[in-house]
Amino acid sequence: MKKLLTLAIAAMALAAFCGVSYAAIGWAGNIWPVHETAVTDADPVNVYIQVWKDGVTPGEGQGPGISSELFYGPLGGPYDSVEMFYNSDVGNNDEYTAAIPVSALSGQSELWFYCEVFDSTDASTYTGAQDQNGNDPPFKLNITNVLGQDVTVYFFLCFPPEGHPDYDPDPGEVCITGDHPELTNWGSGVPMYRPCPAYSPQFYEVSVTFAAGSNPFVQYKYRNHGCNDWEWVGNRTVEIDDSNPVFLVPWVDHWNNYDGEDCPICGVGVESSTWGNIKSMYR
Repeated sequence: MKKLLTLAIAAMALAAFCGVSYAAIGWAGNIWPVHETAVTDADPVNVYIQVWKDGVTPGEGQGPGISSELFYGPLGGPYDSVEMFYNSDVGNNDEYTAAIPVSALSGQSELWFYCEVFDSTDASTYTGAQDQNGNDPPFKLNITNVLGQDVTVYFFLCFPPEGHPDYDPDPGEVCITGDHPELTNWGSGVPMYRPCPAYSPQFYEVSVTFAAGSNPFVQYKYRNHGCNDWEWVGNRTVEIDDSNPVFLVPWVDHWNNYDGEDCPICGVGVESSTWGNIKSMYR
């Protein structure tokens, strides 16, 4: 539960006297990464939190009097801590970031973390900030092995068919983006293509090669209309199996998780095929 730990009654009185610039922190949260995210011990883990205070964080630049601290360690502690630094404006929020070092991850199977925000104008600390999925702290990081070899991953996407309430006759250029450099780090995205537009115009696919040493746990989403419009569903996830240099995501994603059957699927170089035939092409 979120709460303010007031350290001085006098500070509260001063806040009331001085007006909105000394008001309490209204909200902190949207912490990333979320609870149960899989990371590796090969790289530091960047943690982000957003903060809002009326009359302070809106506008350009860092709001005065606000600071944040990142705590990490085993469940229940003891926790190490590091100061978080202002990163950017996100709407009316200020975003802060800090990194959990590799030394804290090495040799561990899991690590827990949380963030607190301090307001020097009234000497109060905002605790209980939630992650982007609405989970309460602390948050668990699962530490996994990296990919042992380069793996080419095939992603598959269907748009709603004609007659469906969400049918889009022209989704334009379609892309996939996600939390890996190979997926542009939530950037502009990797263009997808239609392998058999005459047979299945709503079916898209793309192959992306993930480098050895990468995190096998991937979070991703799709964009359409020139790769400008995001689907509104939460992040999708898949764990890459590196036992083979080619990995097919074992399902067909539906744009915005629409209800209905998969659109007809096909493999590269063929007019149409069953899902089993597509799999066999890459074995």
